[in-house]
This record gives sequence, structure tokens and C-alpha cells, in this order.
Amino acid sequence: MANAQSIILHHFDRSPYSEKIRLALRMKNLAWSGVEIPSIMPKPDLVPLTGGYRRTPVMQIGADIFCDTAIMLTELERRYQLPSLNLPGHEGLAKMVAGWTDGKWFQTSVGVIFGAVGEHMPKEFIDDRTKMSGRPFDVEGMKAAAPFLRDQWRSQLMWIEERLEGGRHAGTGDWIVGTKPGMVDVHAFMNPWFVEKNVPDFLELCFESAPMTKDWYRRLKDFKGQAPENLSGAEAIQIACDAAPRLKPASTAKDIRDFQPGDKVAIAADDYAKDWVEGELVVANAERVIISRFDERAENLHLHFPRVGYVLRRA
Repeated sequence: MANAQSIILHHFDRSPYSEKIRLALRMKNLAWSGVEIPSIMPKPDLVPLTGGYRRTPVMQIGADIFCDTAIMLTELERRYQLPSLNLPGHEGLAKMVAGWTDGKWFQTSVGVIFGAVGEHMPKEFIDDRTKMSGRPFDVEGMKAAAPFLRDQWRSQLMWIEERLEGGRHAGTGDWIVGTKPGMVDVHAFMNPWFVEKNVPDFLELCFESAPMTKDWYRRLKDFKGQAPENLSGAEAIQIACDAAPRLKPASTAKDIRDFQPGDKVAIAADDYAKDWVEGELVVANAERVIISRFDERAENLHLHFPRVGYVLRRA
């Protein structure tokens, strides 16, 4: 039975960023609970926890809410240290790789996928993604660009092949870094998984030029882990309501701006889904921002965001 110490993932099945966290949970063999959320707005049982943040997934542990996969992975490693994914050689490098996999490569994946299947997407989905991105969800444009994007997508996949070949020739293992799978592999896995879910024939075509990457991908897919317990959104909110945020000393001592604990602030992503979340500042440093907020249903919450990729301002 889920409780204030349980890992709760608010996700949906076909979400690539959710799969990144699900893979990490499987690799660490952690028990967790899942709340199935809508892929488009409204999200009536998520917004009370996030204050308006709408990206998928969101991770919850009691009354601590983690927004963005970057801070989720950091927190999972911090709380559950064994088995570690931030293995020797992955430190720092994993975050650099994530800048590529979550940025350039993911945007290429979006163009490849929706260039192929966009015309079959319901109007509600297209309208939601238009609002989320702040620009038209141009299906025809993606369809026209798809041949060029497929070329680029395969070329980026070949970077993994090149790295695996280098590791094998050097005798340093069959994973991207070393002899065990770790955080770099978690980040690199997401885009092939996303493409396989939507245009599997294209992935198989790319794998013809990347046999080592195909083997690497299949080995990552083979991780089983623990089956999640299913929760409703209302149950997750009640867990937050009955819990208290994990005690954190309020501090902005290592921040390079002039914020102080208790300041009224707002935070939002700097690329898309720029939904400002307001609250009182608890922590601000180079790694993360934590804000405190109150919701009528969930009561007192701490929301955690990574510093990279987010804009923090006074409310």
C-alpha cells in the first residue's frame, strides 16, 4: 500500500520522458506506484500537486513533488543509492548527454514521428500541443521535413554505435560507459524507445546500420524491475495531504543571485510549456530550486525543479 515514503509516478504509457524514469526504476529495482494521467490538459488531479506545471511525468514522494526528469533522477540516486546508476565515468557526463537526448535528438524524434503519424492525431491533441509549445503544431510542415529529419535521426543514433564500438575495441565493456549500464544509458534509451512506439519499421531500418546499438537497446529493454501498484489521482493527493515535505534547511547561500528564503517567486520552463508556478522560495543553488506552496486539496507541498532549463523570477 502506497504511503508517504512511496515513489509515485504520475505518467502515461506512451510518454517518452516517463519511460526514462520507468527504466531507471526498473534498473534500480525500486518499488513504485503509478498514477495514469491524461496526455493533454485538463489534468485535474495533477495540477493541485504541481501548481500548474503540466509536463509529464511528475514524481511524488509524500508531499515532495519533483518536476522534470533531471531532478527526479538526481533524487532517486540520492535517496536510493544502491544499485547506483551514476557510476564512475557517468558523473557529470550523464547530464551533458541529457542535454543532447532531451534537446536536439528529441526534437528530431518529434519531427520523424509526427511527420509519419501526425495526420492521424485527434484535433484535441494538436490543439493542446499548439498551446503547450506556443506555436502551431504544423503537421504538414513536419511531414515535408520528415525525410531530412530521418537522415539526421539515424546519424545521431550512429553516435551511440560509434561509442559502443570504441568501448568494445578498448575492452572497456558493452555499455556506453564501462562494463555496467548507468545513467548515460538511461538518457540515450529514450529516443529509440519513443520511435519504436510510433514508427517501429524506421527504427529497425536504422538498426541495420547499428547492430551493436540494437543489441544495447534490447538489453536495456530486458530490465524487468518491480510491477507498479496502481493509484488514482485522488489517492495520490490524499497521500500528499497526510504527509509533510521532507525537512530541508532553507538556504540560498550558494546561489549567485540575490534571492532569500521566503521570497515570493515564480518558476517556469525556458523552452515550452511555460506555465509559471508560484510559491515561497525554500532552496536555490546550482542544482535545484525548491518552492513551498499550499493547495486546498493537497495542503503543504515542496516543489523541486532543476536549475538548468528553468527560469526563476520574483512573483
